[in-house]
Amino acid sequence: MINVLLFLVFILIPINLYLIFIYAPPVNWPGDKGLILGNIQKIFYYHVSSAWLMMLSLFLALIFSIYYLKSKNIKYDLMASVSVKLGLLFGIIALIMGSIWAKPAWGVFWTWDPRLTTMAITILFYLGLITFRNMLDDDIETRAKISSFLAIIGFLNVPLTFLSIRIWRSIHPIVVEGSNEKFKMSPEISFVLIFSIFTLSLFYMLLFYLTYKVDSLELKRKLKA
Repeated sequence: MINVLLFLVFILIPINLYLIFIYAPPVNWPGDKGLILGNIQKIFYYHVSSAWLMMLSLFLALIFSIYYLKSKNIKYDLMASVSVKLGLLFGIIALIMGSIWAKPAWGVFWTWDPRLTTMAITILFYLGLITFRNMLDDDIETRAKISSFLAIIGFLNVPLTFLSIRIWRSIHPIVVEGSNEKFKMSPEISFVLIFSIFTLSLFYMLLFYLTYKVDSLELKRKLKA
C-alpha cells in the first residue's frame, strides 16, 4: 500500500504542477480593487485543496475520538492526534495561501471576513489541543480521554467555517458551486482543481501513514520506558 502511494504521489505531483502552471489558463476574475487576478489565481488550486484536507482531517479526528471513547483503544487516540496535526498543517497552508491571494484580490493580506475569522479560530483551537497533549505527555490515558472530548467539541467550528460565507455577508467567493458569475470556472479550471484535490488527498494519505507509524513507535518506546 505504502509503495503504491509513494509511486502515485511521485508521478501525480509533477503532473499537477504542469496542469496548474502550464495547462490551466490565467483568469480574468476581477479583484475588489478592479485588478485582474491573472496568474496569481493559480495559488487557488492548492488553497482550496488544502482547505478541503483541513476539514477532512478534522472530521477524521472527530470520528477517531468517538471510537476511542467507545473502545478505549489507544490506536484511535493516535489516529485522532495525527489527524489533528495534519489538519492544522493544511489549515495553516490554506490560510497563508489565501492571504497571498487576498492581497491582489482585496487589496490587503488580511481582513476580518467571516470565513477568515472562523478559520483562524479553528486553527487556534486545534493548536491549543496539540499544546495540551504535549503538556500531558506522561499521562497517556488522561491525555487521550480529554483530547478526544476537545476534538469533538472543536469540530463544531469546522462546519461553521465552511458555512460562514453562506450565513453571513462575506467577500470570500463561493467558487466551487459556481453560483457567482464573477468567479465562474471554465472546464479547464474545474478539471485542474479536481485533479489537485485528488493529488493532494493521496499525498495526505501518505503523510497520515508515515506520521502514524512514527507516533506509534514513539508511544511504544514510552510504554517500555
